[in-house]
Amino acid sequence: MRLQRPKRSHEVLVRLAQDALEREEYEEAQALARRALMVRPDSLVARQVVASSLIEKGEFDEAILLLTEILAQDPNDLPALADLGLCLFETCRFDEAEAALTRALEVEPNDPQARYWLAVCLERRGDYEAAEECFTLANEADHDAYPLPTRISDAAFRRALDEALGQVPEEIHRQIENLKIIVDDLPREEDLTDCDPPLDPCLYGLYVGIPLTERSVDDPQRPRLPDRIYLYKRNLERFCGTRDVLVQEIRITLLHEIGHYLGFDEDELAERGLA
Repeated sequence: MRLQRPKRSHEVLVRLAQDALEREEYEEAQALARRALMVRPDSLVARQVVASSLIEKGEFDEAILLLTEILAQDPNDLPALADLGLCLFETCRFDEAEAALTRALEVEPNDPQARYWLAVCLERRGDYEAAEECFTLANEADHDAYPLPTRISDAAFRRALDEALGQVPEEIHRQIENLKIIVDDLPREEDLTDCDPPLDPCLYGLYVGIPLTERSVDDPQRPRLPDRIYLYKRNLERFCGTRDVLVQEIRITLLHEIGHYLGFDEDELAERGLA
């Protein structure tokens, strides 16, 4: 006779799921937490583990549904409010994100995650002074998880960009003569939401145009905007811990977007060290 394994309790499954989440084993964490929900369908902590795993995998829409269910039962659940704000921001629902994060800070004014993502929301609507204050408070609460942005002047950023352009091989230089390179603080909302699903609002750069490999001599010659590469200064500053790393990332981002212009897909970019 085949022996059956004893069923694990909700508490054991949740603990195992949380351990897997801590080890960054997100599929395992999600599977264990979903099993916990089968044992106890009303479990808020199991829902939170599933949502956290989904967030780590970039599956924000599904995470939003779970976090909304948690908040329907407990409107003051701090992790759910902070995670909901993050997810809403990542899906370009910026006003809703700011509202959720503001609510999280009403529950716990010193929560670093809510403070950090509120800073990012404030940055998007141009309130840079308030954003810097929030970045500082998040950093003071958790220095390792929320480092301060590495700010440089517009002139220094442009110098780093010019140096990166100077390192582009001559044969590629000839192909990008008509390519316009633009430095903006942050992506425009219309550029982000022009795709389905929307683009990541924290992206470093964006190529807009028709790649060279997709053009044809038979295409009608009609006037159109020149192809453009955008580099987003404040996004780059936010995720680069030192000036040297920032300068390096400016170069990598530029070359990555030039690669898209030349027609390379993500796999080809990775093979060339540009992903």
